[in-house]
Amino acid sequence: MSIGKTVEMRMPLLRDMLPVAVGCAEQTARAFGFGKEEQLSLSLAVEEVFAFLAEKANGDETLQLAWRHGGYYLETACISPPRALPTKVFNMTARLALEDEDSLADMGLLLAARKVDHFKIGREKDGGMGIYLTLEKRYPQAAPESGTVIPDSGFGLSPHGREEMKRFARLATTCYRDAAPAFCRFPGKLVDMVSSGEYDAVLALDDKGNIGGGFLWGYNGKMAEGYGPYIFSGQDGLAAVLVEGALEKLARTGVLCLIIRQPTRQIPAAYFEPLGEFNSLAPDGTPQGHTALYRQIEEDNGMTVFTHPHIESFIRERYKSLALPRQLRPTVYEGERRLPDSAISTHVDRLQTTATLSILVAGDDVQDNLAKHIAALRNEGIKNIFFELNLGKAEEVQLVPAVLGAGFKPRLILPWAGCGDLAVFSHSGGE
Repeated sequence: MSIGKTVEMRMPLLRDMLPVAVGCAEQTARAFGFGKEEQLSLSLAVEEVFAFLAEKANGDETLQLAWRHGGYYLETACISPPRALPTKVFNMTARLALEDEDSLADMGLLLAARKVDHFKIGREKDGGMGIYLTLEKRYPQAAPESGTVIPDSGFGLSPHGREEMKRFARLATTCYRDAAPAFCRFPGKLVDMVSSGEYDAVLALDDKGNIGGGFLWGYNGKMAEGYGPYIFSGQDGLAAVLVEGALEKLARTGVLCLIIRQPTRQIPAAYFEPLGEFNSLAPDGTPQGHTALYRQIEEDNGMTVFTHPHIESFIRERYKSLALPRQLRPTVYEGERRLPDSAISTHVDRLQTTATLSILVAGDDVQDNLAKHIAALRNEGIKNIFFELNLGKAEEVQLVPAVLGAGFKPRLILPWAGCGDLAVFSHSGGE
């Protein structure tokens, strides 16, 4: 089966159908080339989700299961009729009491969330509920490239194959160490990421096949996020050649903009506008400053975004500096019904000692929940903690007072990075 293929099935939400769902999950993972350990993780996660939903279902309800192969990952969508979920179990800080029967009933969902690499829940267009489980393929970690002497001239943009991409990944890890993207530690993964069409790259090669540098980016709807440029040769102007090559390719894709959150020191800044500055700590504790960069590729016709009075001046200033057309719609929480328990998504990059939090489910306890996540992450040695707020969702923007109350400060706006723009906050305790 090739990248991008989808397997779908619909079945009654009956306990007797559990072996069918589990067996299909395992066989699908196997057919897409995932190993036994990955097959087991996915089948166990699907088993727990199905069992939980079947326990709560009426007799005539059905579950739609869909598996989407992304090359380096397999996403499982479980679409069911709407129902209340125990959202707090999806938090990184969740703990279940063995003496509490209600807590034990939720254990399956907690196990499912922790058997996969990424977990999210959301409301579907038809009103149903979607639970999404994403499992990434396991790849061997490569040893650093050693003893390679890179010439100082003769490099230009050139077509590349799998072996060049793998060699680039090893060189990036060797030359940039922890500053290189974590996925570069797994050259085979980078090959599959590019082959999936969700990522792309330009490489500079000479006539002997040496690699002088490269620039990577991933697609996220109307926005592309760049990494680099990574330069291994002393050739003058090579970074500009790579950036120009990337912009030329992106201009043919229909994306509106390119952002680079942490550009390398070789970035030709004249090609970009600053999105904003923020500070962080290197893995050894050394303070370091970053300027995120932005390049508009096609005309931005604007959108409506939500804003809270507590950050309105920050948002207006950012949009003015970028000359982006945005209609700001104020929103505040005015006592309308919402869930008591929030759920927070956590992505941790241990090489960079960095964590990024975002809202999975909005709830009344979000400030306390954020505080617990921050304490847990600090206890694990995570030095840099960021929070991403989707300005296209009013229910998230209404949480701004809680986000600020938990010690976060607004730093950047990333255009088109979510269903609208994303506002990025940093936790003041890490600076």
